[in-house]
Amino acid sequence: MLTRRSLRRGVPEADNAPVHDTARMIRLSAALLLLHGLAAAPALAQSAREVREAERIATERRRAAEAAAAEARRRAEEEVRVADRLVEAARTAQAAEEELIATRARAQAARRLGDQARAAMRQRAEQLRPVLPVMLRLGLWPAETVLAVPAEPEEALRGALVLRGLVRQLEEEAASLRAAQREAEAALAEARREEAALAAAEEAARAAATTLEAELEAARGARAEAEAEEDAAAERAQAAAAQARDLAEALQRLERERARQEARERASAAARAAAEARQAAEAARERRLAAEAERRRAAESPREAAIPAPPARGGRALPVAGRIVTDWGERVAGGPHRGVTFAAAGRARVVSPCAGRAVYAAPFRSYGLLLIVDCGGGYHFVLAGLDRLDTAAGRRLLAGEPVGVLGSAGNDGATLYVELRRNGQPVDPRPWFSARG
Repeated sequence: MLTRRSLRRGVPEADNAPVHDTARMIRLSAALLLLHGLAAAPALAQSAREVREAERIATERRRAAEAAAAEARRRAEEEVRVADRLVEAARTAQAAEEELIATRARAQAARRLGDQARAAMRQRAEQLRPVLPVMLRLGLWPAETVLAVPAEPEEALRGALVLRGLVRQLEEEAASLRAAQREAEAALAEARREEAALAAAEEAARAAATTLEAELEAARGARAEAEAEEDAAAERAQAAAAQARDLAEALQRLERERARQEARERASAAARAAAEARQAAEAARERRLAAEAERRRAAESPREAAIPAPPARGGRALPVAGRIVTDWGERVAGGPHRGVTFAAAGRARVVSPCAGRAVYAAPFRSYGLLLIVDCGGGYHFVLAGLDRLDTAAGRRLLAGEPVGVLGSAGNDGATLYVELRRNGQPVDPRPWFSARG
């Protein structure tokens, strides 16, 4: 089999020649052996022409294989570029989700302020309902109202003044409450406008991500086709090289035949010497390895190895846009919480927190859909609670690459459980998220 690596070195690997080429080589060898002498010259000339033609074909096919390998590399680079764009689109959608959550919170606060202002106005009006007729009459006919009061003139006048001051105070309170209500309504209107714009932006970001996902699938298909063509071209180049080599060997058979006996004897002696040398080298190597293993066992220290730092190659990303509802180490029913639980919007997009490889992507017991990402250096991320998985086991992932979505939000919103393990043991994932770019 001719590999891409051997093609780049220009040294094809051995393989069986096609049947018709082998038959041609046998016929050529027989003719060369039987027509030794005067008849050998025309046969050698014909064979030399065949060798040159075979070498020309082999050169063309080798160049075609190199071109196919270059095309496969270009397709792979295009796939990486599309994947990077998909990561950026997912980051944009995640930012839009976060801003939409904040805008909805501002809208709720504005509604509460407006409701409080209206409730205060209703409460104050209810408290003053018994004295409203007197206040109205005093405002329209102040002198007549004072004279009609069955009390001393001074007390009636004092009461009228108190009521008039109360009217001014109520007017000021009402103006303040109406201003607060107008401000709350304006804030609510602005929040609604922002919410509509952000919802449109979020939808556009999701549509762009969907388009990029389709482009990524197309790029993966094109890369697979290019790699298949590369392998086929490599096989064709191997067959042509083998044919040229076989013809050249047949052309040289007569020249080698005269010295073959001596070569066999020398080769036999050299083979015996090489075998003895290999045996001696292998024995020495085994002794050296045994001695080194013994030294290592003697030098081993009982102290625990240093904890490796988390790998930073490929970047880090927050797996979902939301807030932490159960933090690392919090007391829960089963003991300390061994991960972090995020609450997010319904159908929120989930991304890979690191660059690595998906080693598990399937339902698992009561966790539902479960994704495990190998980040390297003994670190694995466990993501549980997804409603849909957009990746598969064995696939290479970039930090921030979309891997699935959460379900529809319930009373407490959709939740994502995230756990970071080092060498199989849960560790605090918050430093990982704090160090992300």
